[in-house]
Amino acid sequence: MMSKLVLLLALPLAASGLVITKELNIAQACVAEDLGNRAKVQNKLAGICEDMCKEVGAYPKCAQCPDFVAPDSTPGVVTWDELLEHMDNLAAWGQDELKSWHKTASALQTVKQVITQSETACVAADMQHRAKFQNKLAGICEDMCKEVGAYPKCAQCPDFVAPDSTPGVMTW
Repeated sequence: MMSKLVLLLALPLAASGLVITKELNIAQACVAEDLGNRAKVQNKLAGICEDMCKEVGAYPKCAQCPDFVAPDSTPGVVTWDELLEHMDNLAAWGQDELKSWHKTASALQTVKQVITQSETACVAADMQHRAKFQNKLAGICEDMCKEVGAYPKCAQCPDFVAPDSTPGVMTW
């Protein structure tokens, strides 16, 4: 009987513990949702924060804006720190440019070797075509000279033999 009484007394306490735990979970969920909504609003406002500062006349003192970078306090004047930073940037840029130039130069050298081999092959093929063409023309060279009225002055024709300058006359 005593155990039933203890059980009856403990039951409301356990139930209230469940209610308290459930209320804590709900409260934690609400806090987490609220933080998420606040983050969304802040992210939305982050892009227009500087604009709002300008409208209310607080610009350039916008330190409360996320990712705010203050404008140059000495416009048109290069300070020593700015000059040294610029020189560092130039040095890094120069090294990057040299690397890219080396890559380009090595690629060009490879292409040049291919072109040189290709050019040599083209020159040899061209010479063969020219020789065939000249041989073809050699047979008709005298005929062309006759057509243009240059015959018998056809010294440019290969293997040309000038005709006898005194036909029918026997010369010793």
